Amino acid sequence: MTQVRRPTPVRKRSPLPALGIGALLLVGGLAGGTAYIGSQTVTAQEDLAKNIKTAVEATGYAQVKSSTYDRGFMNSTQTMNIVLGLKGESKPVGLTLINHIQHGPLPGFKAVGQAVIDSEVKFTDAALQTKFEAALKGQKPTIRTVVGLGGATSSQIEVPAGSLTEQGTTVSWQALMGDVQNAGLTGSADLSWPEFKVVGDGVNMTISGVSVKGNTVKQSLSDPLAVGDQTLRIGSIRVAGSSGGQAGTVSIKDMALVSKSSVMGGFYNGALSYDIGQADIDSPGAVAQSFKNAQLRLSMNHLSREPLVRLLALVNSLNEKNRAAGSSAASGLASLSAAQRKAATDDALALLKAQPVLSVDRLSLVRPEGELVLSARAEIPGAAKLNAESVQMLTQAPALGVGMLKLQAQFKGPDAALRGLLGTIAPSVTSSLDGLIQAGFLKKQGRDLVSDLSLNEGKPTINGQAMGQ
Repeated sequence: MTQVRRPTPVRKRSPLPALGIGALLLVGGLAGGTAYIGSQTVTAQEDLAKNIKTAVEATGYAQVKSSTYDRGFMNSTQTMNIVLGLKGESKPVGLTLINHIQHGPLPGFKAVGQAVIDSEVKFTDAALQTKFEAALKGQKPTIRTVVGLGGATSSQIEVPAGSLTEQGTTVSWQALMGDVQNAGLTGSADLSWPEFKVVGDGVNMTISGVSVKGNTVKQSLSDPLAVGDQTLRIGSIRVAGSSGGQAGTVSIKDMALVSKSSVMGGFYNGALSYDIGQADIDSPGAVAQSFKNAQLRLSMNHLSREPLVRLLALVNSLNEKNRAAGSSAASGLASLSAAQRKAATDDALALLKAQPVLSVDRLSLVRPEGELVLSARAEIPGAAKLNAESVQMLTQAPALGVGMLKLQAQFKGPDAALRGLLGTIAPSVTSSLDGLIQAGFLKKQGRDLVSDLSLNEGKPTINGQAMGQ
């Protein structure tokens, strides 16, 4: 059996990598729970190791260095050595992930099912591990995954509250709790983290009320395009700091990121929404700014699912090979065979011919002077006539593709609100606003400024007038 080699111990390391324990615990629990499916053989262990390795290395900030498996009659142990840090980093942080597997049908007399997996993560640096244990005041992070008789898994995750001080910086956090379910083609997650705080070196940052909830559905176990709903919420973020004797603060409240995706009639549809209830910015030497109800709604619809799945599978395969070889994305593309390049081109053409629609359904924010709103929509009706020869022509002269596009964009907002926003983010542009009004790019409607831009069959118009007239 291959022996685990420990990385070189790390000394005088910043406390921040210790906070990654939560993320890695999640990786361990999720991979452990989803990989052990219906078998008590070495094959299941190999699947477990492969899935954990893929999940860890997909972050781009961790690598699995070694893996061992000790098979017992009623108990088995999966041990993996993981290194945190970018490739080539001089002082990486080493972690050991251990999955203690108790086999069914009454695994460890703790449940009814195929197995119970208790996941454990430790720093390979003994001094760093001691500091982390002290930070948790003797408590231990826990992940327990129960594998049911039908292969479904249920994982409960807890990282206890703790506090760690090093190099003049104190990092503290409240307990992270989570519940993850997986039934093969369906999955759900419900995680919460009440507070995370960093104080030191002139900075005081607090993040509160973090929660993640989601549901996913796949058409097959190998399906790279799961659909469902995911929501990330952050109650508040507050950062206060000082520089040169001047203090500044940034306060953000009620943030939400929601993604939704579905498949209808063989087409994939996805939507993203970002919301910020309120943002207050007070920086040295600048006027304090306040924004409310900032919203961004994006959607991508009518993507032909089958060619999209094949392209995603190709990209994932290339990424995996690039990580293993330490090569660039360009070299991975160059390694494709002629048949692979043709298949990828055909799939890309199929996506275009299906005429996908990209929309900025809403981009808005509220300032004291009123609400600014922008929306836009892009379509490719001309793509229906594309073939391999015309695609080759477009790669040589992309400007020819303008005639295929259909674009529409609308803006509306109070004159004073737009001037106030531009004065904050781009003062040099504010002086050009009157020129845009005189040129007809912006039209006055009472106290509002409006603009309606369109492009159809290569002919642009602004507020109903052909541009250039």
